[in-house]
Amino acid sequence: MPNRKIEITTLQFGDLEVGEEHIFNFEQGLLGFDDLHEFVLVSEEETIPFKWLISLEEPEIGFPLLSPWHIDLSYEPGRDFNLDREVLMVVITLEDEKGLMTANMKAPIIFDIEKQTGRQVIMTSDRYSTNQVISTK
Repeated sequence: MPNRKIEITTLQFGDLEVGEEHIFNFEQGLLGFDDLHEFVLVSEEETIPFKWLISLEEPEIGFPLLSPWHIDLSYEPGRDFNLDREVLMVVITLEDEKGLMTANMKAPIIFDIEKQTGRQVIMTSDRYSTNQVISTK
């Protein structure tokens, strides 16, 4: 039986046809978006190294994501993660009120590749910021 395809219209990429294998279920939603539970992870060549997490329930809502190790090679998320089957990403603000690109390094999004689930966690450590400036130089 072939995978079901869903068509959505996004602000970032226009019309997309999404296969079930790209859909992640966020049981708890995301911070500030508790009512949204199904998201698609979009990777387009022209936006590399960024990926986009787009809501299936409200496709106009999308978040640019980046690996935290692109920003900080020594990023240490702690021991609560299985990096063999989980992928960590951080939400990027492309332009904050000061015109800077920032990353929420304190609340990474964790994708469980095997279960196709996602969750966002808030790290208790004060080592990371919710709006770490990303140098574009």
